[in-house]
Amino acid sequence: MPKTVAEIAHETGFSVTTVRLIANGQASKYRISEATVKIVEEQIRRYGFVVNHAARSLKLMRTDTIGLVVPELSNAFFARLMSDLEELCRGSGLVLLTSSTNENPDLEDRAIRTLWARGVDGLIVAPCRTPDYGRLFGKTTKLPIVVVDRAYPDSRYPSVVSDNVEAGRALTRAVLETGAPLTAFLCGQTELPTIAGRIRGFAAACQEAGVTNWEELIMRAAENSAEAGRTLMGQLLERGRPPASFLCSSLMVLEGATQRLKERLGRIPVETVMGTFDDQESLDFLPNRIFSARQNEEELASQAFARLRELRAGKMSQSAQTTVPFQLIRRGGVRSAPRSGAASFRRGARASD
Repeated sequence: MPKTVAEIAHETGFSVTTVRLIANGQASKYRISEATVKIVEEQIRRYGFVVNHAARSLKLMRTDTIGLVVPELSNAFFARLMSDLEELCRGSGLVLLTSSTNENPDLEDRAIRTLWARGVDGLIVAPCRTPDYGRLFGKTTKLPIVVVDRAYPDSRYPSVVSDNVEAGRALTRAVLETGAPLTAFLCGQTELPTIAGRIRGFAAACQEAGVTNWEELIMRAAENSAEAGRTLMGQLLERGRPPASFLCSSLMVLEGATQRLKERLGRIPVETVMGTFDDQESLDFLPNRIFSARQNEEELASQAFARLRELRAGKMSQSAQTTVPFQLIRRGGVRSAPRSGAASFRRGARASD
């Protein structure tokens, strides 16, 4: 069984400090004799060596853990974000502790209190309302916090977000350029800053194209879910013919919308053009022309992790915002040449490719 520093020190007769310096490869720096090094290293080789993390945390005033709080881990975007953050933490000798809130403010407060009580060295949060965490553990607490994905206007925390306005504009342009009449924009949870930004981009593209009734095209639901998509598509079908083209504010809304289309019509009309935010390769199985605005989870994770490290080192202002470009992906129909700028057409490609 591996032994602790204290156990090895007791058995070899040397101090805990001496054993720790040898174990950390600092013997020559502190001029520890070769004979002492040989005895201690032999003991470590024989029994192994473990770090008492609790004692280490008390001594160094850190736990080498980072907390991540997101609305829903089953959401493909947040699952990929978590995976990328785990990889970054692992590479830095840190552990990522994750909690989900189901878009419930009370659960979010509980998750943040729990992680703070466990002594995490920092938090990355995708909040479900304007963040104000000082009320949970006191205004004087210096816990570093970075907001990801959702930049509420009144937030005092640094944030890392996708460029949702530009994504909304480019996605709408792509659908309009197919020539199919724009029928609707199905939106769930429009009070979220993420969705509000996508709506602003949609409005801008419509106005540029001379679509004057763009406000009437926006259909809203309280939740960002497949059920919301089913409900909105049902309402749209009650107005008349199947939609020539439509956009969805998320993959979950698109999932529900296409389910309802198939239930009502027996099939998904192949001529219907679709646009959605976020992306997954299963969209390739639909024969339709589909455009998706893919968030770059890898870059979002990297930037959020970097901002957190800067906060911990006292090198960053609290209100800074980092915006990460999106990627526009096209599926089905005739492929277009890549466009210049942040948005480009690539079939089924990941933003990090």
